[in-house]
Amino acid sequence: MDSVSLHLRVTGHRLRTAPGLDAATREDIVYVTARAGMALDLAHLAAARRELERLETIARRCGVEP
Repeated sequence: MDSVSLHLRVTGHRLRTAPGLDAATREDIVYVTARAGMALDLAHLAAARRELERLETIARRCGVEP
């Protein structure tokens, strides 16, 4: 779970600091990050990984290295 948490924080930070993102994309980032955090809080590793994959998809779409 620690590695998922670390990847979540790093990818989330890279996305939040990326220039030129529209409001809808920023809302998606906040939403997916919150869902992943809740999954980690509930120790549901599979759900947290799915949300991390969604966040990485957003990162690739925005040209940010996940």
